[in-house]
Amino acid sequence: MKTVCTTPAKLILTGEHSVLFGAPALCMAVALDTVCEIDFNPLETADHQPFLEIELTDFNQKMAYPYLTWQKRVTHIESRYALYEKNALAIQTVLQQPVDLVLLTLQQFHNLQRLKPGHWQIKLRSHNLSGKGLGSSASIIISLLHSLFVHHQIDISEIDLLALAQQVESRQHGASSGLDPTTVFRGGLLRFQQGVPLQQLTHQNFNAWVIDTGKPSSTTGQAVNHVHHHFTHQSAIWQDFKQVASNMESAWDTSDAERLNQAIRDNQALLEHIGVVPDKVKTFIQALHKTGYSAKICGAGSISGDQAGVVLCIGPDAPSEVCEAYGYDYYPLKLNETGSQCEVHH
Repeated sequence: MKTVCTTPAKLILTGEHSVLFGAPALCMAVALDTVCEIDFNPLETADHQPFLEIELTDFNQKMAYPYLTWQKRVTHIESRYALYEKNALAIQTVLQQPVDLVLLTLQQFHNLQRLKPGHWQIKLRSHNLSGKGLGSSASIIISLLHSLFVHHQIDISEIDLLALAQQVESRQHGASSGLDPTTVFRGGLLRFQQGVPLQQLTHQNFNAWVIDTGKPSSTTGQAVNHVHHHFTHQSAIWQDFKQVASNMESAWDTSDAERLNQAIRDNQALLEHIGVVPDKVKTFIQALHKTGYSAKICGAGSISGDQAGVVLCIGPDAPSEVCEAYGYDYYPLKLNETGSQCEVHH
């Protein structure tokens, strides 16, 4: 049996970092796909255990993992994560190779359900903005878990699937709110707040672009840890983020472009205050604001270097002049309303 699972990217309108401190987030699924193809043959393996063959197209890598090799690799990952939890290791050292995320996702499923013995051929490919704040890790985790639920003919429990995804994502980024996996699995535009029922918001036709400032020098985990180190749960800034989220949601609901623009600018100012916007990107966004656009970074940002991943830009037309001056590529923003989809080929 073969499955092809397609999962969108995600873009946070507001709530990066602050969602971990109880503020609401507005997050949308974006039509930039991660595709997971899985071929399974229930062959008699030597020890009647799963045999994994993994191809990561984006990294031009193809690897084979007999059961014991896979188990050993995951044991090492979990040992490093335990050290991270004791503040003895940095989060970016937990997963050391791109394939580690795949092996760990498979293990979390295996712990829950037992992976069928046989030959698993897994091929993953992402879009060209992978690693730049669009939830690439979440899209890989969800497309893989979704495929495995289908292969094992288990009715997909959203709660189980998202709980597994959050466990894996925590080993990649440190604290995971579950925002990214929920958005890419569900699709559309969501209001997400820990401890509060998820809300689907209506789609509005604002003209928006995604601008690529380059891959951040620091990881999401490093940026998250930096913010946690400098701002406590009691810090007043999280109330400011909550207010911005409320203003943005209200502006979105009423199609009030002026209020939406102001909320986006206010959000960017708060992200600059918590120290996750490199100076070059800050100057670029100021240039966009001077020419009538509103813009903000849309991932964890970066605490080093000149690049901050993607920037969301809203305005009447494409921000071509400012982007050309800085050498940045830009793309129209397209909403994905369907979320993760899986096709079965027999």
